[in-house]
Amino acid sequence: MDRPPISTPNVLAGLAAVVIIVAGLKAASSLFVPFLLAGFITLLCAPALFWMRDRGLPTPLALIVVLLGLFGIGALFGGLMSTSINEFTRSLPSYQARFGRVVAGFMARLAELGIDFGASPDEANPFDPQAALGLVGNLAGNLGTLLNNAFLIFLTVCFMLLEASSFPQKVRSAFGDSPEMEARMTEIGDSIRRYLGIKTLTSMLTGFLAYGLLLVIGVKFAPLWGLVAFLLNFVPAVGSVIAAIPAIALALVDNSPQTALVVALCYGAINVSIGNFLEPRVMGDGMGLSPLIVVLSLVFWGWVMGPVGMVLAVPLTVILRISLGSQPSTQWAAVLLGPATPALLAKREDESTSPAANA
Repeated sequence: MDRPPISTPNVLAGLAAVVIIVAGLKAASSLFVPFLLAGFITLLCAPALFWMRDRGLPTPLALIVVLLGLFGIGALFGGLMSTSINEFTRSLPSYQARFGRVVAGFMARLAELGIDFGASPDEANPFDPQAALGLVGNLAGNLGTLLNNAFLIFLTVCFMLLEASSFPQKVRSAFGDSPEMEARMTEIGDSIRRYLGIKTLTSMLTGFLAYGLLLVIGVKFAPLWGLVAFLLNFVPAVGSVIAAIPAIALALVDNSPQTALVVALCYGAINVSIGNFLEPRVMGDGMGLSPLIVVLSLVFWGWVMGPVGMVLAVPLTVILRISLGSQPSTQWAAVLLGPATPALLAKREDESTSPAANA
């Protein structure tokens, strides 16, 4: 198939449009993020609603059941998170002082071995109490913002679920009977729903394992670190590593270096077993994205929309890849976003050796 020629003015106009759209998304992220979260939550809840409705339960009753379950999970999660953060915040000053002593002792041992960084223990201490308090304050502030938007998100999910059953008919009425558009929308919905569903289950497993192991080892605030492991497991590539750092640091300060090493080994075992073995087997070929694109999308969407953008980086990039692949003029960009899989390479070889290509 001959591709349409690409002219420089069209490329520049397209780049300018992208810059304007990205700037608008970043400027309106506080307004856009709650509705985006509501949309992805609706994708997760819609199959349960349709399943109960297909079993004969009236749609209003099925919707009430789904919303009650969603409200219960959100209330439990929000309450546990708020309690854990408040408790850790109250204990933080004592941990700051103890961490400073641990670092000072470590630097003194290095100095005895001839490794001198030329700084006093206070200057060499990377744990800034004010920065730590600011970090925890930001975490609590983000949680408070999310809780303040919880009613808006919950209400939006309710109306989205009401519209979910009639939305395909509205699309057909508005754009006509287009099998290509229906197939593209189905692909997007199935891909995102599968990813979020599997990622939620594996993140729950990661959080429960982290909580259980830390409880057995004797590390304090095990529920908080389990929740942190659950949340950060949604962040691809680096989330699981970042989740291990506070638990290891607390074990080093509150227990011993041996305990911190055990915690690090436990987190490593959890991340390897779930991230490298379980998730690839369940997800199959994954989301059809290049590993480099996954990391770049994490940085980009995190810059545009903050922590929520990092969590939803992969689904948003998948939507972009499928949308670009639907237009002949932008299929090259969709190919660049995807991995060079053997199936894709074989397809290209077949196309290059086909009689139509050689004609």
